[in-house]
Amino acid sequence: MPLLLVDDRDGRVVAELESQEQVLRVLEALAGDDPSTPEYLCVVELHDRPGAILATESSVTIRPL
Repeated sequence: MPLLLVDDRDGRVVAELESQEQVLRVLEALAGDDPSTPEYLCVVELHDRPGAILATESSVTIRPL
């Protein structure tokens, strides 16, 4: 199931990833370059099941130590 890393400011897809572990690695790498980067990125999970047009879920903010 693909995961998209999306820029909340303009809706641009930054990356398409295959696992949550990959998402965490990319966010950590981006945060190393610019600590404010993860604040405007969100992860969108695409499901294969038909019928849902739009769904929302709560989010978790991950900040590097």
